[in-house]
Formats: sequence, structure tokens, C-alpha cells
Amino acid sequence: MTPTRLDLRSALLAASVLHWSSQAVAEESDAARLFGEGRALVVEGRFAEACPKLEQSQRLEPRLGTQLNVAFCQERLGKLATAWGVFQDAASTARREGDVPRERFATARVDALAPRLPWLEVRAAVLEDGDRLTISLDGAPLARGSWSKGLPVDPGPHILVASHEGEEYWRTTVELRESEHTSVTIPAAPARATVGTSSPAEAPAARAASRFIYEVGAFVGLILVDTIRSSPDEDPASIQSSITNEDGTMQTSSCATAVCDYPSIGSSAGFVPGISGFVGYAATAQTGLGLRLLLGPRAGGGSLVAVGPSASFVVAERFRVGPTVLFGTASHVKQDYVRIATPNGFNDVSSQLQGTLGFSMGLGAELGWTLSSSATGSILLQATPLYLYGPNGDAWALPLGAAYRWN
Repeated sequence: MTPTRLDLRSALLAASVLHWSSQAVAEESDAARLFGEGRALVVEGRFAEACPKLEQSQRLEPRLGTQLNVAFCQERLGKLATAWGVFQDAASTARREGDVPRERFATARVDALAPRLPWLEVRAAVLEDGDRLTISLDGAPLARGSWSKGLPVDPGPHILVASHEGEEYWRTTVELRESEHTSVTIPAAPARATVGTSSPAEAPAARAASRFIYEVGAFVGLILVDTIRSSPDEDPASIQSSITNEDGTMQTSSCATAVCDYPSIGSSAGFVPGISGFVGYAATAQTGLGLRLLLGPRAGGGSLVAVGPSASFVVAERFRVGPTVLFGTASHVKQDYVRIATPNGFNDVSSQLQGTLGFSMGLGAELGWTLSSSATGSILLQATPLYLYGPNGDAWALPLGAAYRWN
């Protein structure tokens, strides 16, 4: 190799090194400039402008200090889950670098933010067809392994989109507040997305059908009924009083023909087993509107019947509550003495008496806990306390039970 060729090669190598060095200096300068601008904006409280500059500085030149500033800025901007994740990464980085004070600071922020995080659980109603189903959250696809698991998200609105074989068929917006836990079930794709035989006009009907809610359950609970007036719980002719006349003959009087005084049987407590149900419509992923029913016999005699419009709200990851306006009645049976008028005065006869509220109105509540979920529905533990008031008294009941709710 000639000296001229050798000198040329050396010059080219030096030029390339100088070019690389100047590019690195420029990038470092840009990172430092963006960091300075971002910090100045943070001091002014202009976090929406500061965060992108700090993030760009971190991308150009990753540094632990910049990473902590990014997390701090995101927290002040209200992006709690984003800040929580960056603080976790910063704690790991500080641990690797042996920076104990910064590791403690980042870990303390992680612990402080954890109870404030909203959590979103996304479930698919049909898992068998999951290989052709894609779910995205705010435009980013959700890995199948994250389905049915709680995900920390920033407070505010989030858009969920479900697609089948690349075609979107369902979309909703979920609004979460700090510390709120919410579960959303993605409905099955309409038939046209699977078979391809339904017309576009049929798709809204299929989508609407998936919003109907059906729930059937059983309960047992306590009931307290208090009534003013009573009536016979048996044939009035069987309530009899006999007297012996002067001539030795017997004369019998019964409540079928004689005047009888039925006393108030007051209040009594007892057990009431029965069935419950709810049928309605899912107005949103967290709200169901419909009719609730509770029906059952009272142990020892009597009954409970209550039905009315109801709402059901998901207020945490697995907890739901809801009010109900009720119409119905309740009754109870007790053994007491009936006074029967006879020619010689009144006689007291022991008999079964019934007290009924009559047509009543009242209020109820749903307190439910989702025990387990599957592709088709959920098993719920429920308490449905209620109160009824009628023309002949009032009643309190506390039914406790379990129900199955179809998706």
C-alpha cells in the first residue's frame, strides 16, 4: 500500500470520528438544553409543556436525574399511573448504580402513589375465539396475558376498542377517578364478524342484545313485620266457642256467624327464604337499569313480595351497589286469642291470626360482591335490605344470598 493511499485512509477515518464526536456533542447539547427548558417550565408550574421536553431529553441522553424529573412532572400533571411506573424504573436504575438516596426517594414515591392509582380490569365475554380478537386501550393493543388482570391507569377517560379479525365491532369510554377499581367485559363479536353472513343492518341489533342483563338468585334472611289489624288465618267457621244452656244442651258460636273481635298481633320477627331476580339493560359498562324482584314465604306463616325499578352501579373492581323503589306487601302469622260474642257474653278462643300490610311501597338497596367470573357470567354474593310501608303497618327485611348474572 502506497503512502498516499495510507494517508487518504487515515484522513477518512479521522473525519468519520470527528463527525461522530460532533453528532454526540450536538445530541448531548440538545438533551441538556431540553432538560433546562423543562426544569424552568416545572418551576413555573407549566407541567403540560415541561413533561414532553423532559421526556425528549431522557430519550436523547438517559440519566437517572432526568428520569426522576420526568416522573415528578407526570405526577404533577395528574398522570399517576405513568408517574408510578417511571418512579419504579428510576428506583431500579438507582439500585443498579448504587445511588441509595435517589433509590429511597423513588421508592417512597412509588409507595405514596400506589393507593391513589385507578385500576382497570378488562375481560372478554368469549375466550374461545380470543386468537381472532384484539383489544386496545387508548390506541395501544392489550396483550392477551393482561386480560382479566387489573391494570393501573391514569385518572380520566380511557377508550376501549374490540376488533375481530381486524374489524372493529365495539367501543366504549371508561372514566376512572383516583383509587377507583373498575371491571369491563368485552362482549362477543356479532355473528357477521365470525360467519360473515349477517348484513350491516343486523349488527346494531346483535350489539344491543349483548347489553341485556339477566340475574337469578336465592336468599335467606330476617324479616320483621308490624301490623295494626289482623284477620283469621283459618276458616272463621272453625273458630268456635261452646256454652251449656240451662236445659243441658250445647250451643256453639263461631266467627262465621257471631261477632268476633280480632286483636292486633303487633310485630314479630322470623326467617324468610326465597328467590331474587333482576332483568335489565346495561346502560354503560358500570351501570345497569331494570327491575328487581324478591319473593319468599315467611317461616311460621306469612310472606314477602317486593318488585320495582332498580339501578346497579359498579363502584369498585368487584363491588356493586344500587337503589330500588319497591312495591309489594308482607305478612306474618301469630297465635293469639279471639273474642267471640255468645249469649252469655264474650269468650276468648285461641286461633291463628294473620296480619298483612296491604299494597305497600318502600325502598331497597343492592350490596353485591363478584365472587367469581367466567366467559358467560358472574357469581355474586348479595345483601338486599328493604323497607315496606303499607296501610296496615310496615316491614323490614335483610335478605342475604347468592345470584348468577349472565353477561
